Amino acid sequence: MIADVAKLGYLDRSWLTLDPTYGRGRFWSKWRPDTLITSDLLVPGAMHAWDFTALPSPDRLYQAVVFDPPYKLNGTPAAGDSDAAYGVDQVASWQERHALIRAGIAECVRVLKPGGTFLLKCQDQVCSGSIRWQTREFADHAEGYGVRLIDRFDLLGKSRPQPMEGRRQQHAHGRPSTLLVFR
Repeated sequence: MIADVAKLGYLDRSWLTLDPTYGRGRFWSKWRPDTLITSDLLVPGAMHAWDFTALPSPDRLYQAVVFDPPYKLNGTPAAGDSDAAYGVDQVASWQERHALIRAGIAECVRVLKPGGTFLLKCQDQVCSGSIRWQTREFADHAEGYGVRLIDRFDLLGKSRPQPMEGRRQQHAHGRPSTLLVFR
């Protein structure tokens, strides 16, 4: 997906780019800027272990910031260690998860140069029988800090089974992951 974002001119190899949620670096397997500053508190392999809600960078430093926060809401645990790899293995309410992401958005926009590109990965999800329109909520929140939503990429993945427990399905399966593009 990042390669497609770069093809459209939303990223440039020459830009100083920050990824404060680097994880295992999968975002960057097909395209990578020349100067990528990486951070992750949970997964070894990043340059730094910075908290994305309190980055040590000065204001307006980076030409691009790519933020892939732990947006999955707790529910049915994923098989294997994927929940731990994405920082969502600890139970948290959706309100706590949203507060964390909103704080990260504010910090990412703070360190973004004017006219720079901010990429935010998120996903609409079903939680307690209601759809949480996270893409809309987080887009609105980011725009409150002066960036403007200019595009979005939807990554269709495999639909995972929903908990059965005798409940009737009320919403569509298979919500795509979304990468929102702001400038």
